[in-house]
Amino acid sequence: MDYKKLARENILSIEPYKPGKSIDEIKEFYGLNSIIKMASNENPLGASSIAKAAITKYLNNIHLYPLGDIRYLRRTLSKKLGVDGDELIFGNGSDDLIEILLLTFLKNGEHTLSVQPSFSEYPLMSMITGSFCKLVPLEENFAYSFNAIAKSIDKYTKIIFLSNPNNPTGTHFNNKEFIKFMNKLSPEKIVVLDEAYAEYVEAKDFPVSFQLRKDYKNLVIMRTFSKAYGLAGLRVGYALANPDAVKLMNRVRQPFNVNSLAQVAATAALEDGSHLERTVKMNLEGKYYLYKALDKMNLKYIKSEANFILIDVVDGLKVSEELLKEGVIVRYMGEYLHQYIRVTIGLNEENEIFVEKLEKIMGELI
Repeated sequence: MDYKKLARENILSIEPYKPGKSIDEIKEFYGLNSIIKMASNENPLGASSIAKAAITKYLNNIHLYPLGDIRYLRRTLSKKLGVDGDELIFGNGSDDLIEILLLTFLKNGEHTLSVQPSFSEYPLMSMITGSFCKLVPLEENFAYSFNAIAKSIDKYTKIIFLSNPNNPTGTHFNNKEFIKFMNKLSPEKIVVLDEAYAEYVEAKDFPVSFQLRKDYKNLVIMRTFSKAYGLAGLRVGYALANPDAVKLMNRVRQPFNVNSLAQVAATAALEDGSHLERTVKMNLEGKYYLYKALDKMNLKYIKSEANFILIDVVDGLKVSEELLKEGVIVRYMGEYLHQYIRVTIGLNEENEIFVEKLEKIMGELI
């Protein structure tokens, strides 16, 4: 029996997503006692103590199914954002929301569009759902070119994914250029603003997406609790969209796609503003510490609006492997960005260790 003959044809060309090695794997393989992970853009402060307490309090109820309408998280978030509850839809992380969008709106023969480099889930999920994602290269220094994006849109383009700040570059586009793009775009094209790192942004010209949603009914805004809120392990994200779009997406969404612990933790996390403030402050201080250290090493890097920095080390694969041996996990970005490593901004002591190890490795390679 050949299962490849039974599978959908588009599946055969897909390479499974390969997550990085775990801390325990690295410890065992290299015989190390301690590891710092600066690879996956997680919050090094962890989750809010209030969120963790909410999880503990709810443990006696985990034999019950989650709330299918996610009412308490919906109510709390809608109040915090100043939006209506029927504009919100929740997912088991942003990946789930991307799949829901594609299954709801992408018809046979239609495709998605994004930029390159960007979040790998856009092309991956497009392929899984039987389509493809047209990729438009970013400009020099990884800036967005809305002219190039506009020229790449054709009659079969249905959904446009724009990560802002962009992962893995950390670059962003501003409010003025985005409005100009939206004004010229057909309202039949759905634009998805993936703002997973929005809480970290310090740029004053960042798009005011929550306000823009009223002017552009084809705009969908995605955010997540995985990054600044420190709940990556619970997988909970949300999208803000026109109520008519949300109604259709809820026809596709699995009824219990956000688990109970994720719901109670995310609801509690929204109430802990001080934890979010500490997270953003720590990230900002760590970012400028790393900028200064990289400047001292004469290493090129891309200034970031997120919680990571893309660093040009000439040979990203070699440097990432050498850092592993030193107990520091960073992200090698693959052949398209072969000269770079992406480094998550960590705690002060983690940033210091990373700089020390990188200086040592770069000194040996030169």
